[in-house]
Amino acid sequence: MSLRQVRFTDDQRRRAFGRPLDFVFYRGLNVSEASVLVTRASDHNPLLVEFSPGKPDK
Repeated sequence: MSLRQVRFTDDQRRRAFGRPLDFVFYRGLNVSEASVLVTRASDHNPLLVEFSPGKPDK
């Protein structure tokens, strides 16, 4: 499938046993910005990813 995983610089994702629980995968786009919003409204912090058009997949 050639999916890529979004990398978060300030990684505040929810973890279990030291490993993150939430992920974003993409293909055919460029990641412009990726951040984790810290909130107490949920047990998982929201992931915010901004994409821009990238090379079309073959």
